[in-house]
Amino acid sequence: MKMTKSDRIDRIVERLAEMPAVEKVEPLAEGICDRISVIQRRLMLRHKRSLGRHGISWRDWQVLTNLLLGGDTPRSPSDLASTLMVTTGAMTNVLDRLEEAGLTRRVRNPADRRSVIVEATDDGVALWYAAVNELGAQEAGVVSVLTAAEQRQLNSLLRKVLAGFGDGDNWDEETA
Repeated sequence: MKMTKSDRIDRIVERLAEMPAVEKVEPLAEGICDRISVIQRRLMLRHKRSLGRHGISWRDWQVLTNLLLGGDTPRSPSDLASTLMVTTGAMTNVLDRLEEAGLTRRVRNPADRRSVIVEATDDGVALWYAAVNELGAQEAGVVSVLTAAEQRQLNSLLRKVLAGFGDGDNWDEETA
Protein backbone atom coordinates (compact mmCIF):
# COMPACT_ATOMS: atom_id res chain seq x y z
CA MET A 1 0.00 0.00 0.00
CA LYS A 2 1.35 3.39 -1.00
CA MET A 3 1.90 5.69 1.98
CA THR A 4 0.78 9.28 1.71
CA LYS A 5 2.95 12.08 2.90
CA SER A 6 2.52 13.75 6.26
CA ASP A 7 -0.36 16.21 6.42
CA ARG A 8 -1.61 19.09 8.56
CA ILE A 9 -3.34 16.76 11.01
CA ASP A 10 -0.08 14.85 11.56
CA ARG A 11 1.65 18.12 12.42
CA ILE A 12 -1.12 19.16 14.83
CA VAL A 13 -1.11 15.77 16.55
CA GLU A 14 2.69 15.88 16.87
CA ARG A 15 2.54 19.32 18.52
CA LEU A 16 -0.26 18.14 20.79
CA ALA A 17 1.77 15.09 21.86
CA GLU A 18 4.71 17.35 22.78
CA MET A 19 2.64 19.34 25.29
CA PRO A 20 3.47 18.11 28.81
CA ALA A 21 -0.01 18.83 30.21
CA VAL A 22 -1.70 16.71 27.53
CA GLU A 23 -1.83 13.23 29.02
CA LYS A 24 -5.02 11.57 27.76
CA VAL A 25 -4.69 12.12 24.01
CA GLU A 26 -3.80 9.02 22.01
CA PRO A 27 -2.10 10.29 18.80
CA LEU A 28 -3.49 7.54 16.55
CA ALA A 29 -7.04 8.05 17.83
CA GLU A 30 -6.70 11.81 17.52
CA GLY A 31 -5.51 11.53 13.93
CA ILE A 32 -8.34 9.18 12.98
CA CYS A 33 -11.06 11.28 14.62
CA ASP A 34 -9.70 14.56 13.26
CA ARG A 35 -9.57 13.15 9.73
CA ILE A 36 -13.13 11.79 9.98
CA SER A 37 -14.26 15.20 11.22
CA VAL A 38 -12.53 17.08 8.39
CA ILE A 39 -13.88 14.65 5.78
CA GLN A 40 -17.40 15.06 7.17
CA ARG A 41 -17.19 18.87 7.12
CA ARG A 42 -15.79 18.96 3.59
CA LEU A 43 -18.44 16.54 2.29
CA MET A 44 -21.17 18.54 4.02
CA LEU A 45 -19.97 21.78 2.39
CA ARG A 46 -19.89 20.14 -1.05
CA HIS A 47 -23.32 18.61 -0.50
CA LYS A 48 -24.84 21.89 0.64
CA ARG A 49 -23.45 23.68 -2.43
CA SER A 50 -24.86 20.97 -4.70
CA LEU A 51 -28.24 21.02 -3.00
CA GLY A 52 -28.28 24.81 -3.29
CA ARG A 53 -27.88 24.45 -7.05
CA HIS A 54 -31.00 22.26 -6.92
CA GLY A 55 -32.78 25.00 -4.97
CA ILE A 56 -33.05 23.17 -1.67
CA SER A 57 -31.38 23.33 1.72
CA TRP A 58 -29.81 20.53 3.73
CA ARG A 59 -32.94 20.34 5.91
CA ASP A 60 -35.15 20.15 2.78
CA TRP A 61 -32.94 17.30 1.59
CA GLN A 62 -33.33 15.48 4.91
CA VAL A 63 -37.13 15.71 4.67
CA LEU A 64 -37.21 14.43 1.09
CA THR A 65 -34.78 11.63 1.98
CA ASN A 66 -36.92 10.58 4.94
CA LEU A 67 -40.01 10.57 2.77
CA LEU A 68 -38.37 8.50 0.04
CA LEU A 69 -36.30 6.11 2.15
CA GLY A 70 -38.52 5.91 5.22
CA GLY A 71 -40.40 2.82 4.10
CA ASP A 72 -44.11 2.44 3.54
CA THR A 73 -45.16 4.11 6.79
CA PRO A 74 -46.91 7.45 6.17
CA ARG A 75 -44.97 10.34 7.69
CA SER A 76 -46.73 13.03 9.69
CA PRO A 77 -45.16 16.46 10.18
CA SER A 78 -44.58 15.69 13.87
CA ASP A 79 -42.98 12.34 13.00
CA LEU A 80 -40.60 14.08 10.59
CA ALA A 81 -39.80 16.73 13.21
CA SER A 82 -39.00 14.04 15.76
CA THR A 83 -36.86 12.05 13.31
CA LEU A 84 -34.91 15.14 12.24
CA MET A 85 -34.77 16.49 15.80
CA VAL A 86 -36.29 19.87 15.07
CA THR A 87 -39.24 21.61 16.63
CA THR A 88 -42.65 21.20 15.05
CA GLY A 89 -42.56 24.92 14.27
CA ALA A 90 -39.29 24.54 12.38
CA MET A 91 -40.71 21.54 10.53
CA THR A 92 -43.77 23.56 9.56
CA ASN A 93 -41.48 26.16 8.00
CA VAL A 94 -39.57 23.52 6.04
CA LEU A 95 -42.77 21.83 4.87
CA ASP A 96 -44.28 25.17 3.86
CA ARG A 97 -41.17 25.93 1.78
CA LEU A 98 -41.16 22.46 0.17
CA GLU A 99 -44.87 22.64 -0.55
CA GLU A 100 -44.55 26.11 -2.07
CA ALA A 101 -41.77 24.77 -4.31
CA GLY A 102 -44.06 21.93 -5.38
CA LEU A 103 -41.81 19.23 -3.91
CA THR A 104 -44.13 17.91 -1.19
CA ARG A 105 -47.79 18.02 -0.28
CA ARG A 106 -49.77 17.46 2.89
CA VAL A 107 -52.76 15.17 2.54
CA ARG A 108 -55.33 13.80 4.95
CA ASN A 109 -54.18 10.63 6.63
CA PRO A 110 -56.49 7.88 5.34
CA ALA A 111 -56.03 5.98 8.63
CA ASP A 112 -56.98 9.03 10.75
CA ARG A 113 -58.80 11.84 8.97
CA ARG A 114 -57.98 14.23 11.85
CA SER A 115 -54.29 14.25 10.87
CA VAL A 116 -52.19 14.85 7.79
CA ILE A 117 -49.28 13.03 6.24
CA VAL A 118 -46.55 14.41 4.03
CA GLU A 119 -45.84 13.02 0.58
CA ALA A 120 -43.20 13.86 -1.99
CA THR A 121 -44.64 15.05 -5.29
CA ASP A 122 -43.42 13.79 -8.65
CA ASP A 123 -41.26 16.94 -8.88
CA GLY A 124 -39.88 16.26 -5.39
CA VAL A 125 -39.02 12.68 -6.32
CA ALA A 126 -37.34 13.81 -9.57
CA LEU A 127 -35.31 16.47 -7.75
CA TRP A 128 -34.29 13.96 -5.09
CA TYR A 129 -33.07 11.47 -7.71
CA ALA A 130 -31.09 14.17 -9.51
CA ALA A 131 -29.53 15.36 -6.26
CA VAL A 132 -28.78 11.89 -4.86
CA ASN A 133 -27.00 10.96 -8.08
CA GLU A 134 -24.93 14.16 -7.97
CA LEU A 135 -24.03 13.66 -4.30
CA GLY A 136 -23.23 10.00 -4.95
CA ALA A 137 -20.88 10.96 -7.78
CA GLN A 138 -19.12 13.44 -5.48
CA GLU A 139 -18.67 10.80 -2.80
CA ALA A 140 -17.41 8.25 -5.33
CA GLY A 141 -14.93 10.84 -6.58
CA VAL A 142 -13.61 11.46 -3.09
CA VAL A 143 -13.04 7.77 -2.32
CA SER A 144 -11.70 6.97 -5.80
CA VAL A 145 -8.20 7.50 -4.40
CA LEU A 146 -8.71 4.07 -2.79
CA THR A 147 -8.90 0.75 -4.59
CA ALA A 148 -12.17 -1.19 -4.39
CA ALA A 149 -10.56 -3.50 -1.81
CA GLU A 150 -9.42 -0.50 0.26
CA GLN A 151 -12.92 0.99 0.08
CA ARG A 152 -14.43 -2.28 1.37
CA GLN A 153 -11.82 -2.43 4.13
CA LEU A 154 -12.38 1.20 5.17
CA ASN A 155 -16.14 0.72 5.15
CA SER A 156 -15.76 -2.36 7.36
CA LEU A 157 -13.43 -0.56 9.76
CA LEU A 158 -15.68 2.48 10.01
CA ARG A 159 -18.69 0.21 10.66
CA LYS A 160 -16.68 -1.33 13.50
CA VAL A 161 -15.80 2.09 14.94
CA LEU A 162 -19.44 3.17 14.72
CA ALA A 163 -20.47 -0.02 16.56
CA GLY A 164 -18.03 1.03 19.29
CA PHE A 165 -20.61 3.56 20.44
CA GLY A 166 -22.54 0.54 21.70
CA ASP A 167 -26.01 1.67 20.69
CA GLY A 168 -26.52 -0.37 17.53
CA ASP A 169 -28.24 1.52 14.76
CA ASN A 170 -29.54 4.20 17.12
CA TRP A 171 -27.09 6.95 16.12
CA ASP A 172 -29.52 9.61 14.90
CA GLU A 173 -29.72 11.43 18.24
CA GLU A 174 -26.09 12.42 17.99
CA THR A 175 -26.21 13.75 14.41
CA ALA A 176 -28.42 16.77 14.90
